[in-house]
Amino acid sequence: MNHPERRGSLRALRHRDFALFWTAAAISNGGGWMQMVAVPALLYDMTGSSTWLGVASMASLLPAVFLTLHAGVLADRMSRRRILLITQTVQMTCAFALWAFYLADAIRPGLIVAIGLIGGIATGFQTSAWQSFVPLLVPKEELLDAVKLNSVQFTLARAIGPGLAGAVVTTMGTGAAILINALTYLLVIGALFVSNPRQSIVPSNGAKVTEVLRDGGRFVWRSRPLRLAVLLAFVTSLCGQALQHVAPAIADRIYGRPSTDNAGLLVALGLGALVSSLMSVVIGDKLKRSTRVLVALVLFAGSTALIPLTSSYAVGLIAYFIGGLAHLQSAVALNTLIQGTVPDHLRGRTMSFYVLGILAGIPLGAFTLGRLGDIFTMRVAVYVDAAVFVVLIVLLLARGWLSDLDVTKIDDVTDAPATTGDPR
Repeated sequence: MNHPERRGSLRALRHRDFALFWTAAAISNGGGWMQMVAVPALLYDMTGSSTWLGVASMASLLPAVFLTLHAGVLADRMSRRRILLITQTVQMTCAFALWAFYLADAIRPGLIVAIGLIGGIATGFQTSAWQSFVPLLVPKEELLDAVKLNSVQFTLARAIGPGLAGAVVTTMGTGAAILINALTYLLVIGALFVSNPRQSIVPSNGAKVTEVLRDGGRFVWRSRPLRLAVLLAFVTSLCGQALQHVAPAIADRIYGRPSTDNAGLLVALGLGALVSSLMSVVIGDKLKRSTRVLVALVLFAGSTALIPLTSSYAVGLIAYFIGGLAHLQSAVALNTLIQGTVPDHLRGRTMSFYVLGILAGIPLGAFTLGRLGDIFTMRVAVYVDAAVFVVLIVLLLARGWLSDLDVTKIDDVTDAPATTGDPR
């Protein structure tokens, strides 16, 4: 059997539209991480409650749980660029509004949650369109390269944004971090205006959205690799990504540091993801998806258990760094599974189920961790979190399900099991 030549992923940056969008998105997401450091720390200082952190997380992400599936259909039927232009404008308006209220000294916990709710609605329509828009900016043969580099720009933002937030909040205040985030949306909007994606709009043919959703759900359900991808997206978000949303409480209650030292924890998380993403670009597709996911889950379990082990902030930094390594490897494996094996006319809907797992897991995990932290202690909450990862690893190994992630193609016309094998 002849295998295609293996290579890294930087070739996708040769294409102008992708390079512009990639650069703008990296800067804008860096601004988003600045706000994510500054605002939760502000909220925690105002309330002294980790439950409020969970409530804010649920407000900003839970609306997307109810909208994402419909948004997936929309991403297949409408111009994904138009969807992104609208949602980016809404989110930019939310950021400017939050800055204005802060500047007027009128900011309140309920107001933070309300603005987050509006932004969360935009996120619900945006995420599937964003994930399925990126591959449209490069030739089909470089689709997976673009997907991997999209993960890289998120991790670049995650590595740089929190550190800048710490510096900006210390020198210029929380309001400056919020304002910078608002301004960076202009870069993405500009890149969207000048791009020329190659999307083919799927005609509705009179089908109702519910019927299209049912067909998409049936497609995902019939494929064990896709079912597993959605499950893994949910659990890694529930127990992994949720930790970044309660970082102010972890800094305070486990390490005895100011809530704003969540910036250091998130910098460590971002640096871990950055190192992991650079490794992924260099390695290309040399690792099986099943191997990436298993390594990621083991790192998730170990890093989460390490967080409450001592009261040393340095240990916490190491733990969050390892968590960043884990997250990126998992994201690359699951993203390339969907983007590389699902037919284009089903990609938007399939991504919406995958994104649904992520967007449902993060707020539920953050709220659960915050509530357990208030009822018991943050140490107990994080140990419970680590135990879930251990149970998942044992289950996957006992069932032998991880090999299903190595599919090469998922057919949209048959309910027969997908062909498995080396993805090379």
